[in-house]
Amino acid sequence: MRISSCLFGLLVAIFILSFSSFKIAPGPSLLRVSKSGRFLVKENGDPFFWLGDTAWNLFIRLNREEAEKYLKDRKSKKFSVIQAHLLGWEVADKNAYGFAPFNNNDFKSPNDEYWKQVDFIVTTAEQLGLYMGLLPAWASTYTEKRKNSKNDSISFPLEKDTIAAYQYGRYLGTRYKNNKNIIWILGGDVWGRKDEIYDNLAKGLTETYADGNPFKILISFHPQGGTNRPPATSTSEFYHNKSWLDFNMIQSGHRVGNKNYERIAKDYDTLPVKPTLESEPCYEEHPIQHAFKNGVFNAWHLRQRAYWSILAGSLGFTYGANGIWQMDKPDKIDKQTHFNNYWYQALDYEGGKQMAFVRALMESRPMNISERIPDQGLLLSADTGVENHIQCARAKNYSYLFAYSTSGADFIIDLPRMKAKKLNAWWYNPRDGKLYNNDNRLTLKPFKVFQARRKETFNPPGNAGPGNDWILVVDDASQSFNYPGYALL
Repeated sequence: MRISSCLFGLLVAIFILSFSSFKIAPGPSLLRVSKSGRFLVKENGDPFFWLGDTAWNLFIRLNREEAEKYLKDRKSKKFSVIQAHLLGWEVADKNAYGFAPFNNNDFKSPNDEYWKQVDFIVTTAEQLGLYMGLLPAWASTYTEKRKNSKNDSISFPLEKDTIAAYQYGRYLGTRYKNNKNIIWILGGDVWGRKDEIYDNLAKGLTETYADGNPFKILISFHPQGGTNRPPATSTSEFYHNKSWLDFNMIQSGHRVGNKNYERIAKDYDTLPVKPTLESEPCYEEHPIQHAFKNGVFNAWHLRQRAYWSILAGSLGFTYGANGIWQMDKPDKIDKQTHFNNYWYQALDYEGGKQMAFVRALMESRPMNISERIPDQGLLLSADTGVENHIQCARAKNYSYLFAYSTSGADFIIDLPRMKAKKLNAWWYNPRDGKLYNNDNRLTLKPFKVFQARRKETFNPPGNAGPGNDWILVVDDASQSFNYPGYALL
């Protein structure tokens, strides 16, 4: 039996479309700042929730098999952004295959063999739907020498060479122009002072990666930490008005009790409006104030920094795990004074798993219908200290509110401001991403339905104390929202 050429062509087209539809998954789209200037959106306008992981040494330490394992794990745990610096701590550092990034340590002479490994990791992340927050060079090593530094081995090849910075930016932008999953992050643990270096890096990146269109590229800056400068340092303190800075980053650092919500709140009120992000909090299992004698941070500390910052106005949150940021391996320990686990052991830290619940809760309430905004005016009870802190946010149209109770202490919410005739109240457990009633029993129904508007005292389940944190979610019942946290789970 003969098949007409038209029919044959149609069958071939159907086959090709069918094959491609299940074989090729769409990659990430370019991101941009929302019209409100408060968060990030995809090209189609959908909100983007930044759930980052800190993998500083990813490119310098892991081989391809290890890098793929790491990225797949983070994808499975619902992370959306991986933060890493493209180079080692020093310019001569070699990757897992023995290649240095530059010939003769010259930024104007990239070593293609090194960058092939970067190509693989960036492309693998893109195929998995992950964004990469890439630092061209860790500034405290390459650009801005620390005061009273006693490490004579540290080199500063970009400290004064603006031409090299510009050419390096152009090299990176040209090489990764087709990878739409990149967010560029300048700096690296510094208070920005080398303006010409950063300006030229940004210029080179924008000219190539975005064809000169600043609306087709996202650039931020990673500042110094708040460990010894509580509550946090933010780029808004020194680079807020830089035209290339699309959103601010803060670093609250590695001290217990650093109130990152205070720094985020200041950023939120700074003009002109720009999004802000907690980009380096304390790290899980990391020594407090960089000394194991002080103990280590646990999952509760990471949940605090996440919910505090997001409900204070952050566009998302970046998590950190000791062992992963260094990518420590049996044959290579980055910093002996900070070592306690290898990178693959740190993949399953409790707090790292719980970050998925942060994203699930935030994405279960529609940012594209009504933006989430911070509102401590909802709280009528007194703030009795950082470990009992209550952080509040609501929808711009009052369709829902969140109140994070750091230790499960009682608090009073001004419910009349919700303006709804009927309200649904839920207890969301940030430790397991599930809903509970006042008797601490699992449920998929609101623990209370309010028929009238009034001020209300809320008593979270369990006994108040360290680790017993809860999120109150109150919805306008007329909105018919799904239960909190349903997204992703």
